[in-house]
Amino acid sequence: MRTTRRDVLKSGVLAGAVAAVPVAAQAAQAEAVVVYDSRLAESASFAGGRGIDLAAVSLREAHAALTDATRIEGLTRWSDWTVLRGLLEEQGLRRTAETRTSAPLSGHDGLLRWSMVAR
Repeated sequence: MRTTRRDVLKSGVLAGAVAAVPVAAQAAQAEAVVVYDSRLAESASFAGGRGIDLAAVSLREAHAALTDATRIEGLTRWSDWTVLRGLLEEQGLRRTAETRTSAPLSGHDGLLRWSMVAR
């Protein structure tokens, strides 16, 4: 059987469509849940009004809302971060980033920018 240019092009289109499905699924899954504290200007700005506001819910309620999350990004106080980190690690997430912010604008002693993903 002889392979034509048309056969090669058709197989390339099919392979591209097959590869695009996992990439699209991964991109949809990569959407991060944001955790912030609206009482702190930097944190509220970071979240842009979307996500879980620690000013509106308790840490236990925030943890319950994060049970199905596969990626979480946060900008919170150190004390909030340490409690959430412990709860989320028990849930099977792992820390991928942790950085203290500098030059706080709200008069507090800095915030912690952090990320966690499912193992």
